[in-house]
Amino acid sequence: MPQYVILQSHPLGNCPLASKGAREWFKKTFPEVESVAKKFSVKLVVPYIHLDPAHKGLMLLEAPSAEAVRDFLMQAGFFHFVDMEFYLVTPIADLVKDIDRIPTIYP
Repeated sequence: MPQYVILQSHPLGNCPLASKGAREWFKKTFPEVESVAKKFSVKLVVPYIHLDPAHKGLMLLEAPSAEAVRDFLMQAGFFHFVDMEFYLVTPIADLVKDIDRIPTIYP
């Protein structure tokens, strides 16, 4: 199953630790994250984690498609308070298997 990484960040004013409104929203929606993920056949490979001390979060997901991940993120409401970077994941061992098929450009 394809894996995806979502790196999230937010401005200080959107922090559930600092903003009353963000805190209330997060406390209401966070318990639903896993059930929304299941709706789109998305699995959290590791728990949703915070990157201390920054205002950043990380998700490692397995999903049938990038569209399923996008739909999960939208339905779960993450787009309301975080900026996200979306990456497809390739294990390093898989990259090394095909290393000689990729041309080099530096001596």
